[in-house]
Amino acid sequence: MHAMESINRKAWTSALAGYAKAAGIMDQGEARASALALAACPRPAILDLGVGGGRTAGLLAPRAGRYVGIDYLPDMVERARRNHPRLDFRQADARDLSVFASGSFDVVVFSCNGIDSVDPEGRAAVMREVGRVLRPGGVFVFSSFHREWNGFPDRRSLRRLIFTPDPIRLGARTLRFLEGRLVGALRVRRLAALERRDDEHAVLLHWAHDFGLFVYATTPDRCAAQLAAAGFEAPEVFAPNGRDIGAEADADDEYHHYLARRRLPS
Repeated sequence: MHAMESINRKAWTSALAGYAKAAGIMDQGEARASALALAACPRPAILDLGVGGGRTAGLLAPRAGRYVGIDYLPDMVERARRNHPRLDFRQADARDLSVFASGSFDVVVFSCNGIDSVDPEGRAAVMREVGRVLRPGGVFVFSSFHREWNGFPDRRSLRRLIFTPDPIRLGARTLRFLEGRLVGALRVRRLAALERRDDEHAVLLHWAHDFGLFVYATTPDRCAAQLAAAGFEAPEVFAPNGRDIGAEADADDEYHHYLARRRLPS
């Protein structure tokens, strides 16, 4: 197992309760990409990758003719089943979708930058497998971290102390806040040496979970090239606020949403 994946699994397991409660649309970029994908096919067969606690299940399943959600962490699958007991959730890995026949889905979704949680070789495998299980003309919707985001070199924690007039709660929150800042600072010192940047790949430490995550980060042009190699057309790309991304992406964009169609046979 790649070092980044081992570190990420620990972070997700420790934050399981938070993922179990997540609900609703992530942002306007996700809303726009999802609406375009679902409009392309009435009652589509949808494969939802990295479902976590089932946030996207509540959004996608009501629109689907068939819905399947997968996650590679068994605890996440169990939480999703608790939250949505009537839906089909399975433990599986997006890098190996051999349990599904080729061309068996109209839409594949991988939200919350989930595709960035594995090493570069694993990322390419995810794209190939998604391309295989999609029918020609089917749509892949996912989000991916922006390599040039100004938050990567900044190293600022985005953890915030939320005020409450209750002194006991405020004290507990203050302790958790200070503990998180300390843990984050120690992790930066210990883990930053594992970061990698080259012309094609960037594996970077992210502030989430008190700097407990490593993510693959890319740019729209590099991501488009990766998609093309996996059999997709040039993607539509949206910022978190929903705007179209052109040749130049904004350094304030932490991530982007992609909508890519599987190429039709020539």
